[in-house]
Amino acid sequence: MTEKRRILLADHAHQAIYPILNSAPKHYHLETVDAGRECLKKIHEFKPELILIDLMLPEMHAIEILKHLKQDEETRSIGVIVSSFQAMVQNYHSALDAGANYFLLKPIDPKEFFELADRFFKGELTPAPFMIKGEPNANTATCYHPVPSMITSYLRFWGTRGSNPVSGPNSVRYGGNTSCLEVRHNEDMIIVDAGTGIRELGDVINVNDEKNIHLFIGHTHWDHITGFPFFSPLYKKNTSITIWAPVGFEESTKELLTNMLRYAYFPVQLEEMHAKVTFKELRDHHPVHIGNITIESRYTTHPGPTLCFKFKAGQTTIGYVTDNEVLFGYHGHPNDIHRDHPLLQPDIELIEFFRDCDILIHEAQYFPREYINKVGWGHSSIPNATVFVKHVGCSQWIATHHDPLHRDEDLRIKTQLHLDVLKDCNFHCNFQMAYDGLVIPI
Repeated sequence: MTEKRRILLADHAHQAIYPILNSAPKHYHLETVDAGRECLKKIHEFKPELILIDLMLPEMHAIEILKHLKQDEETRSIGVIVSSFQAMVQNYHSALDAGANYFLLKPIDPKEFFELADRFFKGELTPAPFMIKGEPNANTATCYHPVPSMITSYLRFWGTRGSNPVSGPNSVRYGGNTSCLEVRHNEDMIIVDAGTGIRELGDVINVNDEKNIHLFIGHTHWDHITGFPFFSPLYKKNTSITIWAPVGFEESTKELLTNMLRYAYFPVQLEEMHAKVTFKELRDHHPVHIGNITIESRYTTHPGPTLCFKFKAGQTTIGYVTDNEVLFGYHGHPNDIHRDHPLLQPDIELIEFFRDCDILIHEAQYFPREYINKVGWGHSSIPNATVFVKHVGCSQWIATHHDPLHRDEDLRIKTQLHLDVLKDCNFHCNFQMAYDGLVIPI
């Protein structure tokens, strides 16, 4: 009686082994293992003449096992067929270079395997050229090419700094432009603030589509208006620009911008610009409707008449607050501030105003240690701003109006501190730091 040929199947995926076991010819004796160390042990016990081994066998992959086999005089002549779903030429060459007799791609056809085994025992098995099994004839007609849908409703931050713009290697991640926000809702668009970020926005606006532009200015500090002369639609004929701004304590916004554009400061005066520029007073508690976007405003705690905004665009409500000193002069733990705390009372009206927001964009310009020396400057510390957002109850908070002294590394640390304070306050919301170019679909 002829002795049966011994074949060891080493594969942890049993579904790959069972078809081979169930169709084995009578002249083959098959045994199985499903891990690398067990495979080495079985080799010395079972003494197989041929091994079918999965490339990424648990504990020890096939290449490591091959090295053990080839270094041992007793096992060097054992045949090895490496199998794998990973149809990669590097794996193919690694297996053959390590001494494998064949590289077999999965799924394994039992008939094909036993034909390879027969060839091995006849001394006729040689590696086949590398080929991806079932490789399709790829062309543009058969490939799946999804086309990204156009985002037609979004917020885009064109400037996220306060006080003054910055540049250089320390402001690459978050950008250095001062305040400017674009709000789009299908065919409707508004712009909030004319900081240096508005220059880039103006360069991409198609004035053929945007002949009527609405610019909302929260207040007239330099960081919110310094980009205005460089807004290119101002120099386009047949373009109308409506500027909405609060009534100032001193001069009107029109007077301020006119003075800003005197020849001593700038070569083009306001009346020389080609666009039709109209000024409108913006008052809190008086909603404005631009197409399907509704804009409401309220005064904030900041030097001079300063407005924050709430936009309703479709089903989304967004709050936008760049300058607001919450909990004026408070330096304690945020958890000590409850809703009826006397220090929070000046902020309650604004908290209620933003309660229906899906997204709240609110500044948190200072580290706690910085705020000690910045009381009355009109900006919030991280803990105080967190108290405000927590009482609003908004699920998404975006911090903007970054201090010009804060480098990218500082803002990265601030991001972590925001998350730490939120956790300390047991308030869960999605937080992120705004940066120039950030787009939020709405």
